[in-house]
Amino acid sequence: MLSNNTSPLKKVSYYFSFVMVALYIVIALVFLFTDAAIETFPVYREAVGGILLVYAVFRIFVIIKRNRREEQ
Repeated sequence: MLSNNTSPLKKVSYYFSFVMVALYIVIALVFLFTDAAIETFPVYREAVGGILLVYAVFRIFVIIKRNRREEQ
């Protein structure tokens, strides 16, 4: 977690990163498991959902790694 001496902008950026990861996961799950917006994205829905899910996991890894590096 962030330490108390971290600037407010870094804290906002840290939490915004997790909000964006949650958004990527939600959109990926919508593409993978529902028919929402099928008219807009009729082809490659599973591929786009999978890519978004992989990207979300990658972003979580990067956020945690960066946070651990900054704590040292």
